[in-house]
Amino acid sequence: MSTPLLEARDLSVSYGRLEPVLRDVSLALRPGEILGLVGMNGAGKTTLMRALSGGLKARSGEVLFRGTSIQGRSTAALARSGLVILPEGHRVIRPLTVDENLELSTMSLGRGRVRARLKATRELVYGLFPVLRERRHQLAGLLSGGEQQMLSLARAIVQKPNVLLLDEPSLGLAPMIIDRIYESLGSLRDEGISMLIVEQNSQRVAKTCDRLIVLREGVVAAEGSPDVLAGDRLQAAYFG
Repeated sequence: MSTPLLEARDLSVSYGRLEPVLRDVSLALRPGEILGLVGMNGAGKTTLMRALSGGLKARSGEVLFRGTSIQGRSTAALARSGLVILPEGHRVIRPLTVDENLELSTMSLGRGRVRARLKATRELVYGLFPVLRERRHQLAGLLSGGEQQMLSLARAIVQKPNVLLLDEPSLGLAPMIIDRIYESLGSLRDEGISMLIVEQNSQRVAKTCDRLIVLREGVVAAEGSPDVLAGDRLQAAYFG
């Protein structure tokens, strides 16, 4: 079995002195894998994503990226190393054009490498989302909600992640747009990107992922393949 790219070991996270939101959570994301993380509102899904990306400090346990602890590393530093998070909602710079949004996502590289990175990734992005090519000179704020979500994902792609963390990528989108987003995620796996996807839409993520993890009240309630975690078993994991 291959070594995990991203791993949480007995991870507990709390906000201040409050009771832990996550308790002893362990998971492993392996190369080429799509892992779905599902559960009800308040189960701790977004908290886990923030901890995995360096945005929250763990009370106990650890997170490893490529076998090394992320302790003390910022979200930006981890992104430069290949661990990129796409938070919930449309993360675009509304007063900038589509092209300018993509360029801004590479600015942490330094001026000399921006052009090379855009050249290497722009065709992939526009191949996945042809509508963005058509609207490349349009202000992001004038795009539809679905197009803004495509641009949000494109901004993550141009950072060339090895691991992509996605928080509710289908939230508030029409079924046709959801299908397009998930088709693109399958293509990204073919490009060698491993993914952890948080979704309330468990049926949709189950069609794409290799494994599902169900969080309930801050703990892992179940884990297995989508075929195993289906129907009554999935409902039981959700509600206990």
